[in-house]
Amino acid sequence: MRVLLALLLILLSPYKEEKEVIVTKKKITVSGQTSIGGFNCEYAKNSLRDTLFIDTPLKSKELVFDIPVDDFSCGNFLLNKDFRKTIKADKYPHAKVRVRNLKSNYGHYSCDLTVDIVGKRMHYKELPLKRTPDGIAAKLILSFNELELEAPKKLGGLVKVEEELMLEFKLSF
Repeated sequence: MRVLLALLLILLSPYKEEKEVIVTKKKITVSGQTSIGGFNCEYAKNSLRDTLFIDTPLKSKELVFDIPVDDFSCGNFLLNKDFRKTIKADKYPHAKVRVRNLKSNYGHYSCDLTVDIVGKRMHYKELPLKRTPDGIAAKLILSFNELELEAPKKLGGLVKVEEELMLEFKLSF
């Protein structure tokens, strides 16, 4: 009985061992809908060797990704040009993503995420992360209004981009 009680106390204790993982790939996808269909613009970087700490007591450790906006690919040069114009790539050529305070809780993950894009800084405290077969992912819903941008229109307003955009961040270990 005492052994069983000791095992339960050990298993249920709040102590978490600090872990670290090596991030080998990052991928960021911006997707949305238009009046004629959807679009996806992706940025991916392979062959990374960045260390990400999980359950570290030092909250000051963070992983920073500096993302050149011109490196997003939307599938063809016209969409690339429209995307860059919409997010003002000439004025804001880089976006930054900061991941800090990564925590695990019985197979569920969360982190504090900061996104700097088009001159705006957005903070997400304890953002839930989804475990993927090769790492973790997070999804955010943003609006053009929140970013103080105007949703693009083409052909005299016949083709319109909907107000919401989805940002998906994936880190592979």
